[in-house]
Amino acid sequence: MLRRKDLDKRICDVEHCENTQTYREFIREAEKELCFRHIDIDHLTDNELSKYLDLLDDLLMK
Repeated sequence: MLRRKDLDKRICDVEHCENTQTYREFIREAEKELCFRHIDIDHLTDNELSKYLDLLDDLLMK
């Protein structure tokens, strides 16, 4: 589960992967690529943030 306090951590430092973006950078880039309006991720609950990240990730995989 992604937590707000982890938004500025590099993904590769939290998960076993090679993505060196922070979660915040990944979310903003995904929103841009998917033509989504930026949402205020700093005020989402940890649960909402995790669900939003999962949604973006799923849509990018399609």
